[in-house]
Amino acid sequence: MIIRYEIKSIDSIVCLPGAGILRAVVEIEDDISQLFPYINGYVKKARYLPKIPWIRFPFYGFPERLNIKYDIACKSNQIIIGKFTSNEEAKEIVSQAIKFLNFISDNRDNIEISNKEWAPPSAITILKYLPQTNCGRCGERTCLSFSVKLSQGDAEPEECEDLSGKNLALLKEIL
Repeated sequence: MIIRYEIKSIDSIVCLPGAGILRAVVEIEDDISQLFPYINGYVKKARYLPKIPWIRFPFYGFPERLNIKYDIACKSNQIIIGKFTSNEEAKEIVSQAIKFLNFISDNRDNIEISNKEWAPPSAITILKYLPQTNCGRCGERTCLSFSVKLSQGDAEPEECEDLSGKNLALLKEIL
């Protein structure tokens, strides 16, 4: 259970300078890495690297689900959460994330753990399922750049308007 934590910083996301998108870095007094296999078993699309130990997962708020997707990355004593537009939003979502992690801790007996290590598909593998029209309707200039975002978990296959049927199903399966 996380009792003591401190928001060390709320600042711009390094890879998006000037975009006005913020991240929060939270230091935790206790080692939370023992929760990672439970989070990996509980959260869809979690990315777990047990050797580091590290886990990243999408977060939609807690206990109520929000319509905004945040990203959480955890190390043993640190949580990094993004993408915010204000300090107030960051503080609220940090509080919800701590509640979520405490929920996982309190319910370990009811959660099936998963030690499955994340192995992302390559952008080239993903590109094979895309229409390769470079239409840009997904927000990217090319299908290759969209496939890179998909491989990193920064996009969803449904963002490609021309992707449907068998290819959409197969792509969702490998992601």
